[in-house]
Amino acid sequence: MACNSNQPPQTTTINSNQTDAVPPNAALDENDYWAKDNLDLPRVGNLLERSDSPQQFESYLNSNDGINNLDLNGDGYADYISVREYQDRNDNERGLSLFTRYGPGLIQEVATIIFQRDNYRSPGARILLTGNEQLYGDNNYYESNWADRSIGLVSALFTPHNNYYSSPYYYDHYPPDYRAYQIVGTPVYRTRVEQLYPQPLFVYSTRPTYITTYKIKSPNNGLHLGQIYAKLAKPAPDQEAFIKNNPRRPKGFKPDNDDRGGRRDDMPKGIRDDKGPKPDDRPKTDKVGKPDDRPKSDKAGKHNDGPKNDKGGGKQNDGPKNDKGGNGKGKGKH
Repeated sequence: MACNSNQPPQTTTINSNQTDAVPPNAALDENDYWAKDNLDLPRVGNLLERSDSPQQFESYLNSNDGINNLDLNGDGYADYISVREYQDRNDNERGLSLFTRYGPGLIQEVATIIFQRDNYRSPGARILLTGNEQLYGDNNYYESNWADRSIGLVSALFTPHNNYYSSPYYYDHYPPDYRAYQIVGTPVYRTRVEQLYPQPLFVYSTRPTYITTYKIKSPNNGLHLGQIYAKLAKPAPDQEAFIKNNPRRPKGFKPDNDDRGGRRDDMPKGIRDDKGPKPDDRPKTDKVGKPDDRPKSDKAGKHNDGPKNDKGGGKQNDGPKNDKGGNGKGKGKH
């Protein structure tokens, strides 16, 4: 199931980066939280298979209690994973970048996915997913050959279009139906994803078959965060210095159960943008539970400024926004 191809990868092994499942009541160990163990790359293929567009794929990545347990800034909540379509392309290659964004210029690439066809009119594509070396270490490749299969996402990427998808969402600026959710201990996470997806559709490869022929480059290539509160397999120099000076995750970061989505106002200094509105600074209203009484934003696309969605989808900040727009209340310094 993982690779239905007449040309299997030259070398495949069991993914040595995965940890063995342990009892689901294991607690979160703040000193043993590895980024690489909290977004299961082989099982990302299971989400690709059932996606019809980059937007839908992004939604699946961020499903509550799903495949994403990645918490790079240490706030106790899963990071929102954004998806961006490569503008760099050729007749036979397309690409997607998976990344976390905390504000302008504050981006950490998590993984890249390359889709390659021998023939532009093929129904599917060969697929190579590569984990970012800072998070996952060198040569973390996962691949599958779906060249003879019709996959909705692949068809969408290869259909001629000019509007390349670039997620407008990031930390503290979420889709209307998204609710920020707490991370769990890595052992609990492992048990969860193995129950959700018993058979990963991508396989680990030490020498991907077509890697030397890929020519396109990610739009987020080389972008990383300097401040990450998670263990990294191959940190950049500034990340290594930060980890050395901050060996433990921030104190007092036990997520509350206040049913809020979005930004946490108890974020430690140096990560939270202290210029942003605090909870006590928000305008008061004499009416309880009247979302229409909140001030509206003059700018379109700021879903957190308007009425709340009845489903309660991850909208916490109902205060005034920064007029400059695009500020994600950045976490960390690039």
